[in-house]
Amino acid sequence: MQLYTDNVPPRFQPTTTAEENREFQFANFGERQLPLYVILDPLGDGKFKEVARYKEGKINNVPAFADFLRKPLNGNGVAGKVEVGSSQ
Repeated sequence: MQLYTDNVPPRFQPTTTAEENREFQFANFGERQLPLYVILDPLGDGKFKEVARYKEGKINNVPAFADFLRKPLNGNGVAGKVEVGSSQ
């Protein structure tokens, strides 16, 4: 899933505005960082668990980012998965 917070491409309109997406990001993740990389596990009914979060906005270390993406697939995800918010 991608959350467009600067400009929503025309092919995705009229779903939500960039402003609504920014507010969703802050309300659910407490971050205004762009870009923000978060791996989510959908739970249904618009709810999800945050599985992992990449701390850097800019990917400076490609192997570390690949590891971030790979860990949940290997069952080595971040401990303390937390259920958060609901989608809008």
